[in-house]
Amino acid sequence: MTRTPADSESQPTTCESAHTRREAKVLPALARQLTPKMRVFRSVPQRDVRMIGPWCFLDHFGPVAPSDYQQFDVPPHPHIGLQTITWLLSGQLLHQDSLGYEQALRANELNLMTAGNGISHAEVAAQQVTDPLHGLQLWAALPAAAETTAPCFDHYKNLPSFAVGESQATLIMGEYTAGERNYTSPARQFHPIFAMQLKTPRVAVSELRLNDQHEYGLYVVEGRLDALSKTVERHELLFLGAGRSAVTLELAADTIVLVLGGEAFGRPVHMWWNFVSSDAERIRLAQREWNAGHERFGHVQRYNGERLLAPDLPAKSKTTDE
Repeated sequence: MTRTPADSESQPTTCESAHTRREAKVLPALARQLTPKMRVFRSVPQRDVRMIGPWCFLDHFGPVAPSDYQQFDVPPHPHIGLQTITWLLSGQLLHQDSLGYEQALRANELNLMTAGNGISHAEVAAQQVTDPLHGLQLWAALPAAAETTAPCFDHYKNLPSFAVGESQATLIMGEYTAGERNYTSPARQFHPIFAMQLKTPRVAVSELRLNDQHEYGLYVVEGRLDALSKTVERHELLFLGAGRSAVTLELAADTIVLVLGGEAFGRPVHMWWNFVSSDAERIRLAQREWNAGHERFGHVQRYNGERLLAPDLPAKSKTTDE
């Protein structure tokens, strides 16, 4: 998905990890209006949490009734320097990109797009939708050495699923050890990264294993979570920081939690509109080249309509807050 011009900062936002910060903190998501019928709740970035490992963006959208998203249409728009993840809990979307891919996405499947040096894509509602649209959009910054990698798109229909205590886990990205068995997601990665969904229909207790060298956050999609003497409700993020090897989670009935983590970046990244880079000048160049129709972003051939243009970006840069 794209960020609207009104939602974009006048200057690039500087996003950086908290590194050794260990204090657990509950942070409410910030509401944003994406379309007249769709509001999103943004947990990352915000003033207190700019990144969690490589994760620099987390939006939660829906549920949106089928009648309200049947005409859902996000025109072609560009990305650089990141990987995008679209993760649905219900509903169906159709991904179209400048590499020629057209891929339907359903619940519990993974669309992973690596923007690298430049790509453009569109997202539209699938035909004859019958289920509410409910899901998450995430961005992971690419490390500086991979920022200009060739763009690519991957779709994963089957991901590792296993029990974590009394909860059922789906491993979206990275690795996890449950019991005596090691699980690895097939998802393409460029930096130590972790994403996993925990879900339970009943009250459950689960001990979550962590890498004490990595940062973590727990986002409550549905239900309620209690951990570290804190209660976390829907649309709230429990930021854990780093330095923990495990955490015990108490989940209410009908709870869904997204666990995010990974190795902290050694240097900040800049984010503006749909662009991410360790070098703010690359963002300015991308903005100019996209609006000029540069070939680096290709063309979404299967989309019938006009592409989005990038809003104006002032020449000078400063750090801004959400």
